[in-house]
Amino acid sequence: MPPIAIDRRRFLQSSTLAATGAALARYAPAQGAAAVVDAHIDLSPGESLGTIAPEIYSHFIEQLGGVVYDGVWVGERSKIPNRNGIRLDFLNTMKAVQAPVLRWPGGCFADSYDWRDGIGPAAKRPNRAAFWDQQEPNRYGLHEFMETCRAIGCQPYLAGDLRSLPARDFYQFVEYCNAPSGPLASNSAAPAAPDSLASERAANGSPEPFGVQFWGVGNESWGCGGNQTPEEYAGEFRRYTAWLPTYGTPLKLVAVGPNGDDVDWTRRLFQALAANPEKRRLWGLSVHYYTSGSPSQFAAGDALRFDTGAYYDLLTRGSIMERVITDHFGAIQQYGGQNKVKLVVDEWGAWYGKGTELGPTYNLSQQSTMRDALLSGITLDIFQRHPDKVAMANVAQSINCIHSLMLAQEDRFCVTPTFHVFQMYLPHRGATGVRADFTAQAIDNPMAGAPIPVGGNSYTGSLDAVKTLPGLSGSASTRGKELTLTVVNPHLDRPMTAEVTVRGSGSIAAVKGTVLTSQDVHDHNDFAHPNAVRPAPATTGQPSGSRLVHTFPPASVTTLQLTLA
Repeated sequence: MPPIAIDRRRFLQSSTLAATGAALARYAPAQGAAAVVDAHIDLSPGESLGTIAPEIYSHFIEQLGGVVYDGVWVGERSKIPNRNGIRLDFLNTMKAVQAPVLRWPGGCFADSYDWRDGIGPAAKRPNRAAFWDQQEPNRYGLHEFMETCRAIGCQPYLAGDLRSLPARDFYQFVEYCNAPSGPLASNSAAPAAPDSLASERAANGSPEPFGVQFWGVGNESWGCGGNQTPEEYAGEFRRYTAWLPTYGTPLKLVAVGPNGDDVDWTRRLFQALAANPEKRRLWGLSVHYYTSGSPSQFAAGDALRFDTGAYYDLLTRGSIMERVITDHFGAIQQYGGQNKVKLVVDEWGAWYGKGTELGPTYNLSQQSTMRDALLSGITLDIFQRHPDKVAMANVAQSINCIHSLMLAQEDRFCVTPTFHVFQMYLPHRGATGVRADFTAQAIDNPMAGAPIPVGGNSYTGSLDAVKTLPGLSGSASTRGKELTLTVVNPHLDRPMTAEVTVRGSGSIAAVKGTVLTSQDVHDHNDFAHPNAVRPAPATTGQPSGSRLVHTFPPASVTTLQLTLA
């Protein structure tokens, strides 16, 4: 079914934006240029927000639909180019975005998954009826996942099964991954013997320990992970992690956090954890927030069929991520910061209804348009504005599912617009986040107060307090004399000319930029048109002292790199 064309002129004539646009205050640029500007961006390189963790650009795969089988894993005998069975295009694309961390095996799949099913000779691994109503052949297991991480050059993040396996299996999972191959210390007079699980790992082809630092202690325990209360989960977290051996690898344990902005879960969880002082290695709180498409007069949350109302509504819902972060971090601080625990947003993205999946077996696959690229930029900018609060984030998922960077079906492959956004934001990785103040007319959400869509882990509260979307938003970071500014202009038809001012750091010596935009926000890449949406060099103005006037195209994501004198 073709996408719904947006009559932009008719929309602007009828929208509140058109009615209020003429009243927007316009400022003459300080360098005396003839153009007027629609917005101000004030950058303060001297006001550090903290180091932007590379891990906020992390990724996630799960045994779900076509994510692993046909997405990541094609098999050693496949004619599709592969490395030991792993799709080479997947590996190269993850390298291209310098993926820092990859999360596996789930997701909801993790809380019905026995890690032992995926080790040992492939021919002897069992077939299982798995989560998501699909068969699991266990051809892609722990060793294949670790091979994937080694090939990418990223850190593994493992989710343990807390719903269906006992605590013993969790600490033995850690032991199998991290125990050294040689003899462990012995408290008896008998000679020390090699650890049996480490020996089993070596027999399965990996003599050296995997050295896994990141461990999710369960997944969505409020839902598919056991329907627990926060107090029940707090007890399970303590039991599963009590006196957990490290084997020389510092463990970073991630506790199950809330669905969206359910702050009550976070408060009650940390209150229950605070009742017992034993909180070894609690490093992060997992938060899941999906932005579900809203019903409209044309389609209910469709990836391709959406009108202007659904377009602005989705981006407005995406901006709620800022509230999610500040609310939950504030709740943690009520209990003394719990040893400086930060947020791990290990599932996020746009989640649409059926209709654009690659095929009947590709559960939860969907097409990705320029609208999703804008949502990606808005979300990453929010993470970058809060480096003191967000330690990691994992887009869901890397390939063939929900908010993916890639689509693959047999020998066909393409990247999505979201992939390009991740590449454009690479200069922020590990840089120092700095204050960036945006002044621009907000956009009214035409669907404010619409019913919350059913399905996914979307925001469950009222949108009454989030009726508007910033007319221009972004974030900034510095690395030496280089200042990186990323900006999203969500207006469908309105270019936004902004005066960018750098405070207290001398003049701007040079500027270069990259922009991702398209003629229509429905535009997307597919197997027949893999480069329909791709970034291009941005046409930038000449800086004058500490100021620069730049025009951001409608519905665009832009990266500007300023060299300071």
